[in-house]
Amino acid sequence: MPYSNNKPPQPTDELAALRQRIAQLEAKLALEQRISYAEGAEGAFQGAITIRMLLESLAEGVIVIDRFGTIVLVNKRTEKIFGYATDEVIGRPLNILLPKRFKKGHSIHLETYFQSPWVRHMGQGIDLIGRRKDNSEFPIEVSLSALETETGIMGLAFVTDITLRKQAEKELKLRNEELDAFAHTVAHDLKASLGLIVGYSDTLVNIHETLSPEELRKYLNVLVQNGRKMSNIINELLLFASTNKEDIPITPLDMPSIVSEACQRLQLDIENSHAEILQPDHYPQVIGYAPWIEEVWFNYLSNGLKYGGAPPRLQLGSALQNDGYVRFWIKDNGNGLSEAQQKVIFSPLAQSGLPEAKGHGLGLSIVRRIIEKLNGQVYVESEIGHGSLFVFTLPAAGNSSA
Repeated sequence: MPYSNNKPPQPTDELAALRQRIAQLEAKLALEQRISYAEGAEGAFQGAITIRMLLESLAEGVIVIDRFGTIVLVNKRTEKIFGYATDEVIGRPLNILLPKRFKKGHSIHLETYFQSPWVRHMGQGIDLIGRRKDNSEFPIEVSLSALETETGIMGLAFVTDITLRKQAEKELKLRNEELDAFAHTVAHDLKASLGLIVGYSDTLVNIHETLSPEELRKYLNVLVQNGRKMSNIINELLLFASTNKEDIPITPLDMPSIVSEACQRLQLDIENSHAEILQPDHYPQVIGYAPWIEEVWFNYLSNGLKYGGAPPRLQLGSALQNDGYVRFWIKDNGNGLSEAQQKVIFSPLAQSGLPEAKGHGLGLSIVRRIIEKLNGQVYVESEIGHGSLFVFTLPAAGNSSA
């Protein structure tokens, strides 16, 4: 049976003592009133009602089982977690709440639990898999305690649905993997540019008097280009950090001006590659955060210049969709991307998984993060030999659903 070593914070001593006292009283009352497994009767006197009220006030599911693993008692929270009514589980084996593949191992565990007192303290905060009445599976956390009663040992289980916690852990794991890849890419790119700057600077210091004007201009251009590249990487780092902020101003965007600013930042690359950039006469108005959207265009344009044809030809476009969003795109004349590359192209992990796509991951992962933060989407449409179409969407101005 799969157990996790994750140890969440334990309940306070007072709460633990209350839980044990509640369970002991419930078990004793159950015995005194001859509770029927089939009917789950709890008695009519005030003590039982008080105990039941305490059990129902708990945010966790509560399950009491006998030494044979038969369910004696559950609270309403247990019904909600597993989808069973009380009379559907009382008198039935605890295994009905587990996936079939775990039942054998669980039976062995219960037998060991009830026969070996020294292991009874190992049931705190165990992560397991539960099964609902509709057969759907979900993660649960179970804390199991042994109760000494006049008729022998009974088991008290506190059950918590941890679906949201597991989802958060999965997202955190993915985010950490992306951050690791992001840091690796940044360090690699900065080191490469810095190495060129240092190397060319040393050369200029030592032999600048012997260089012709053309050679001197070439060396200086390399320094300028790599200096700008390092500046862009640092800007991307700052921008990546800023996407964690929740209080950015969302306003209507002047898209022609934003595209113009992005092109201006890439002017040297555009001139050196002899690129042709075609723009529409009009962009539909959208809402967003201008500095972020400038970075989106900058990264799309930069990748188009790197991986477009020779020379690059980039066609920009936009269109209002029926869902109240505007679709923006850049179509390049490059070699295109395989299906495998398209699936990971917006993740920094693309660089380690697809060497031929090296250089895409860092900028496009920022694009994805920005657009998703603004409630839009990013994707690519491509075919080998026919270029690529990189797309992002933003809410149209006046879209109240965004």
